[in-house]
Amino acid sequence: MKILVIQTAFIGDLILSTGFFRSISEKYGTRDISVLVNSGTEDILKGNPYIKEVIPFPKKKIKNNIFKFFEFLRFLKSQNFSICISPHFSHRSSLISFFSGAVKRIGYKESGFSFLHTEKVSRPILGIHEINKLSNLIGVSTPKKPELYFISSEIHKIDLELKSIGKNYVAIAPSSVWETKRMPAEKFIELIRMILDKSTLLPLLIGSKSDQALCEEIQKDFGENIKNFSGKTNLQELSYIISGAKVLISNDSSPIHIASAFNIPTVQIYGATVPDFGYTTLSEMHFISEVNGLNCRPCGIHGGNTCPQNHFRCMKDQNLNEIIKFLLNFE
Repeated sequence: MKILVIQTAFIGDLILSTGFFRSISEKYGTRDISVLVNSGTEDILKGNPYIKEVIPFPKKKIKNNIFKFFEFLRFLKSQNFSICISPHFSHRSSLISFFSGAVKRIGYKESGFSFLHTEKVSRPILGIHEINKLSNLIGVSTPKKPELYFISSEIHKIDLELKSIGKNYVAIAPSSVWETKRMPAEKFIELIRMILDKSTLLPLLIGSKSDQALCEEIQKDFGENIKNFSGKTNLQELSYIISGAKVLISNDSSPIHIASAFNIPTVQIYGATVPDFGYTTLSEMHFISEVNGLNCRPCGIHGGNTCPQNHFRCMKDQNLNEIIKFLLNFE
């Protein structure tokens, strides 16, 4: 039995799906599972024992060339999948599922072109965690937390760098794909100043290449008193950094879910979005930082590029003293 799982959403959604892959393997009694992911996110699944193959989806190329899309569909159909599971909402994912040739196609009722699924499961927007929504898709009652694995050859260099630092560190992820999910740089600068004044933890900035400018803006106020690894790590190395942190501080973004895989104490900063969407940290020790009492929250499922109310109080009014109070438990 060959199974295809379509997970071409954001990297955070893919990380949250890693426990789901184990659930699929256990339910159907197979590890012949292929996972379709956005090109560039494959590293996060390296070493996963429940996946036989990771198939990169060249979204940019396919957007610009319909013939490339049909060529890709022909490739999928040639793989002879028995089951296709699509925990995704897009019309394109439903089309991919249908043209994969799988006889059994499981997806959400709310997805685009949902009539192409042979089995449809409702997915509530609010109220339950994403890992529960995933497990419900295949009728499994006990969801599994994210599971990430390391390839020793890929983390050797970053392991040496972290050992050379020789300090307990707090990993800080100040970015997000969406502007309204980012606490402003000046607030992170103020927070880091408080960390340096009140604790012995070393602030360590993390992020992708697209986050480098933001992290450099934050670092310039502190020089060598903090470390900046943004844009210098692949997904395996980034995960390894988070796995060794005393605490992670992050906006509502993918590093939260990496920390959940290793049960790292976590501060999750909410702005435009809310915990009720189901993407909260799963680490046992955590602190949710948010500004309550704003009737404009949430302003969208993902957030946006500007505050619709033009005040951005959901981030500008964050209580940094409460974050520090939580942080000091883990020196």
